Amino acid sequence: MTNPAGAAAPPEIEVRIYRKMLLRVIPIIMLGMFISYIDRANIGVLAGPMSEDLGLTAAAFGLAAGLFYIGYCFFEIPSNMALAKFGARRWIARIMVTWGVVTMLMGVVQNEATLYIVRIMLGIAEAGFSPGALLFLALWCPPRMLTKTYSMMNLAVPIALAVGSVVTSALLSLHGVLGIAGWRWAFLLEGLPALLLGIYIWFRLPNRPAEVPWLTGAEKAYLAETGVQSENASAHEFKQLAAVLKHPAAWMFTLLYFCMTIGYWAITYFLPTIVRERFDLGAAGAGFVSAIPWVFSAIVMMLVSKSVTRTGERTWHLTILQLLGAAGLVTAASTGSAVLALVGISLAGAGFFGSLSTFQTMEAQAFAGGLAAVALAMVNGLASLSGLAGPYVVGVLKDVTGSTDRGLLIMSAFFVVAAVLVFFMSRWTDRVTGGLLTHAPARDTKEDVTTGTA
Repeated sequence: MTNPAGAAAPPEIEVRIYRKMLLRVIPIIMLGMFISYIDRANIGVLAGPMSEDLGLTAAAFGLAAGLFYIGYCFFEIPSNMALAKFGARRWIARIMVTWGVVTMLMGVVQNEATLYIVRIMLGIAEAGFSPGALLFLALWCPPRMLTKTYSMMNLAVPIALAVGSVVTSALLSLHGVLGIAGWRWAFLLEGLPALLLGIYIWFRLPNRPAEVPWLTGAEKAYLAETGVQSENASAHEFKQLAAVLKHPAAWMFTLLYFCMTIGYWAITYFLPTIVRERFDLGAAGAGFVSAIPWVFSAIVMMLVSKSVTRTGERTWHLTILQLLGAAGLVTAASTGSAVLALVGISLAGAGFFGSLSTFQTMEAQAFAGGLAAVALAMVNGLASLSGLAGPYVVGVLKDVTGSTDRGLLIMSAFFVVAAVLVFFMSRWTDRVTGGLLTHAPARDTKEDVTTGTA
């Protein structure tokens, strides 16, 4: 493909805006993402002792992990519409406080049924945070800045998975303190940061660029003119939902994101189990080793972000990374070597995280105005059902075969499908938008895939 963006340097005003965001806005969202992924993925580290105490099979555990996405899916769109109505500061604060409380409730579940209920509640509580963060940051970014900004936000995720594995494993050492099991202590303590950050956000997070004193008048005017998204008074109206549901682009992005994420969620929740199987480690030791793939993924994510920003090319970056993810899972499932299996899982994680920010940038640019809040939530919400399907399939096959290998092979096929979808979507979006979605923009155009007009 041609490269219309080249290596065009951003204007000085964009550099100034990004530096200010990097100090005052991005760290808050990063910390929220960090806490979010610790609280939704810590169940994977705690699977062993929790399953033993509650009498869970691998399939029951996989279902419990995935039920988070039932509540998450159905409340994503209403939550993002509420964010558009009430403002980012109030709504993101509400999300964080409620998910912190529900995470703590995970520490008091007594059986399989109550575990299922609380996992669904956690999905409902957290629904809207990720697409809300995407929409919020797009208010502050001209097109050239968006991939870099999303990469900074997403960097918190593999770091959270790595640090969370270590911290959650360490909290298991509290087992028996006050007569409480270690896995219960982990949930009780790891819910507190979300609650505290939610209170901080209520008082400190700005709703929009226009209201902050640390941007100059010229910088505010520049964002109002060139920002990827702008506030829209009709974003919370139900007519936007009908418009998005009828649009092919929304379903194409949803299918692609589902295929990208299903293998990722399977390895996220079963990675400590896989490590215990291959390395013959306990729950705590497996948590420490499980941090390695996420550290590698963080490094790859930043390298890919720099490459996309420098070259402007998106399609081949996404395609190659999906194939890398497939090759990684095939390696992990086929090898008898524990080290090679860990290398394969690291490649799979890197395939997903390396492509995440580029995908989200395309998605945020595809829908403008009032459609954005609903479209971002729809794609994120419906595709999140992969978090139910992936762990459950792997869990069922583990119960049947005694191994996660067949489940990983099935997950690898979805990465291949994602690579094919990227190729065909790039051809379609190139025709509709003149290359806007497959190449980083060379100028500040706000083009809508729904109309193809700038």
